[in-house]
Amino acid sequence: MSSLILSVSPEKVERPYYFYITKIKVYSLEELYYHCYHYWRESIDDFIMGKLEDWIKNELGLISISGQIVKIKDQYSSITDQYINFLKLIDYFYESELELLRKEIFKWENKAEWEKCKEKADYFMKQNKPEEALKWYKKAIVFDENEKIYNNMGVAFMRLGLYEDATYFFTKANEKKPNYIPILLNLVEVNMLRKNYEEAGRYLNQAAMIEDSKTIWYYYGELYNHKGMEEEAVESYKRAIDKGDDFKSYISLAKFYVRKKEYDKAKECLDKIPASSRNEVFWLEYAKLYEILEKKNLIFEYIKKSIEKNPKYIYAWIALARFYRKDKNFEKAYEAIYKAFRIDDENDEAKLELAKIQKEEGNKKEYKFSIKQLIKKWIHRYRRGSM
Repeated sequence: MSSLILSVSPEKVERPYYFYITKIKVYSLEELYYHCYHYWRESIDDFIMGKLEDWIKNELGLISISGQIVKIKDQYSSITDQYINFLKLIDYFYESELELLRKEIFKWENKAEWEKCKEKADYFMKQNKPEEALKWYKKAIVFDENEKIYNNMGVAFMRLGLYEDATYFFTKANEKKPNYIPILLNLVEVNMLRKNYEEAGRYLNQAAMIEDSKTIWYYYGELYNHKGMEEEAVESYKRAIDKGDDFKSYISLAKFYVRKKEYDKAKECLDKIPASSRNEVFWLEYAKLYEILEKKNLIFEYIKKSIEKNPKYIYAWIALARFYRKDKNFEKAYEAIYKAFRIDDENDEAKLELAKIQKEEGNKKEYKFSIKQLIKKWIHRYRRGSM
């Protein structure tokens, strides 16, 4: 194994290597290797297609390393052997680390093609990039039409607000695997979003015949809530809580009481959530309550707690931008909203908040452009019958 470890500083690299899936730029050989080891699933296509050795040769000028990668590909037939030997070119990893990775890659290499595509799609879903995920789910479905892919496609379309498409794929998943609770509940959710409450109730009743659980009663609470049946909604949430729901039903009850302007009851529901379950959503809901109550210091404190719990929780950054906008601190508002865009540059709520900041700051031209872009997107969705 070579002992060569070369650093190339950002100042010496005109064009960094850009990993499309992770959206990460690297400026040196070490950074490239770090990414290829820790994000191998997201790097391996770049390796297979020869993009890595091209960049190493043309941008870093490391012709020897690039040439060795080409030789490795010629020498070894399996992707696993190729990739591990590529990582061995520099003394960057312990043998024990590479052996563990070898086992992971070997399992991946021997998976069915649809599973490989699904893995990439699932990664994008975790990154809240449903449009990117759909590209890979569509590739996966060519290899194998199964309920997992259909269901996940439905979830992706639902996140995009394309509820008719989501319903189609959830229905296909249900046909492949009838009476499977997660799929039935997805059908409940999408039909509630489409205001098809009778259809939602039919699927929920079907799920309830299979199991009597906190999840089922939570969904009954949501269904009754959507239908405006307040007493039934509250009773269903309470039954979910009795069955062990220590978070979702309390959050929904808190939102319900906020709408009723019964703020003490809302606070009481939030306070009942155990400390172990107090995540970024919990702290943001508390911040929103204090926003209504105009308790400025507590709003800021609880938004910050939400961000501390999960720095990638986009809605906390949007709330922080809104907080600064209302405080007329536009510099901080822009800073917060751009951090939100780094998490998801297609988020409608973030785009709307940006437009509001632009309007209140007096940037009429930018405000009009932002609103125009949003309206175009909404019209496109409406024409697809999703709103």
